Amino acid sequence: QQQQQDKDEDEDEDDDDNSDAFEQVAKFAVQSTGQAALRRLLRAYSTYDPQVGYCQGMNFIAALFLMVMDDEETAFWMFVSVMNEDVYNLRELFVRDMAGTQEVLYVAERLIEQFLPRLFDHFQLQNVQMSMILTPWLMTIYTRNFPFELVLRVWDSFLVEGWKVVYRTMLALLEHAQPALLQLE
Repeated sequence: QQQQQDKDEDEDEDDDDNSDAFEQVAKFAVQSTGQAALRRLLRAYSTYDPQVGYCQGMNFIAALFLMVMDDEETAFWMFVSVMNEDVYNLRELFVRDMAGTQEVLYVAERLIEQFLPRLFDHFQLQNVQMSMILTPWLMTIYTRNFPFELVLRVWDSFLVEGWKVVYRTMLALLEHAQPALLQLE
């Protein structure tokens, strides 16, 4: 009974995460067919790769593929591809130790330090942990926090050029916001 209760609680949590993934797109209203498709895709992936299973954040990427692909199967295999192919290797962001996430955040912080030194110093002075800002951006390749049109542009480039697009986008967003961010204490 306890296992079934835990499973039901996990499904409720997954449903909450899945609802968040579709907030910006009317096609996927709560309890819609889109949300059901997302649940099926994520369950299929957790069966395909049980070492990773499901991790919060994956739903945003899977939702994007469901929105732009013709069918669930194509979306699933696209998701498998970006999770596992070396050029993308998103899988490493979601493994238990999250080593890939730590690496991506380290690279991001070094780039900010190099290309936006005033902002980097300001964050240090204010004791702002950059990971608090950058983690949702980088783990979901912007699918969680940004307008759909921007997400599509970033992903089009990411699929061709890889991670450098993600970092360039991050730097551009921070550079644009830098005047306002430097005013904050």
